[in-house]
Amino acid sequence: MLSRTGIVYYASFATDFAWFAFLFSITRWLAETGSSQWHLGVFGACASVSYALCGPLAGVVSDRFGRRRVMLCGVAATILVLAAAALIRSRPAFYGLAAGCGFAVALIYPPLIAWLTQDGRDTDRRLFLFCIAWNSGVIAAQLSSGWLYVLRPGLPLLASVLPMAGIAVLMSAWRPDRDDEATPRDPPPPVAPARARIFVYMGWLSNGAGALAFSLVTHLFPYVAHESGIPPPVHGAMLALNRLLVIATYVVMYRFGFWRYRLWPAVASQLVAMAGLAILGFATSTAALAAGLALTALMLGYNYFASIYYSTMAFGARRKGAASGVHEGSLAIGGGLGALGGGILGDLLGARAPYRICVLMLAVFVVLQLLVHRTRTRR
Repeated sequence: MLSRTGIVYYASFATDFAWFAFLFSITRWLAETGSSQWHLGVFGACASVSYALCGPLAGVVSDRFGRRRVMLCGVAATILVLAAAALIRSRPAFYGLAAGCGFAVALIYPPLIAWLTQDGRDTDRRLFLFCIAWNSGVIAAQLSSGWLYVLRPGLPLLASVLPMAGIAVLMSAWRPDRDDEATPRDPPPPVAPARARIFVYMGWLSNGAGALAFSLVTHLFPYVAHESGIPPPVHGAMLALNRLLVIATYVVMYRFGFWRYRLWPAVASQLVAMAGLAILGFATSTAALAAGLALTALMLGYNYFASIYYSTMAFGARRKGAASGVHEGSLAIGGGLGALGGGILGDLLGARAPYRICVLMLAVFVVLQLLVHRTRTRR
């Protein structure tokens, strides 16, 4: 029978396959049907804000009532949203479906992360494989959605339903050796060194900064791609390349521990991303745009892996759901601000303005992280 960790890895792959197929299909359709960047930003904000509101709550509820129950509710809700989105071609309806999909996926991820790490064993390896699994789902969605979209805009969504149904089947069939559905009875594993608390707060800040930049790539870049004459398959391949480099970053971080509890890797990754965003703000060729996306990948990979690592190490077993919820919520808050703010700026100042201004926003986040580090280390 498939192990609990195996189910988690499959669920991570399938959930992000569905989530990014949903985002690709609808944002590309909005861009091709004359929607402004404001409309794309509202769509992204609806998805991110609902995720931000639901994620921390889902983590707390899963701590209390069990991980699988909450996740199965999220899987069922995601399937309903995908089916509806495949059949509907209406901008206002897509706003509601974006909020619904954000809510549904938020019921899955915080409990899923807590379920994976609740016994405190082999945390590094599990988080690494988890990150590989969900990013593989992103890559598969972006590559396949570009081609499926050409055949029919709703086809990527329909293709996502079956993998999501597989999660429900596996979770329903799984039988634990002991009751680990409720709050773990064993004493919580030792909390990591006190400085983990310093870096977890910095990690949440940098996670929000990374999501702010990533939301421009996810929700607004389809407008730039369409405006630049980039066809859907090439658009999908460019995003998949970005994700491959994110995975490469995870591999380096897993194999080498130089980044743990050190400030300079966090700052360096964000400086590289600022260079990538500057390229996206001015480049015109497909190759240059791909290079800009590639440079942002380092920050996306570093921020997510570092944040999830510190979130699971800094808190005991009984608070892992809540900590995972805050980790995921920081992503969603940054994503919502980036999508909505970027949409407004794109309409007012031009399609490339959000990327240029995001460079300044990242600089502000770097300063905030330096202040947190300085303040906390003095205590």
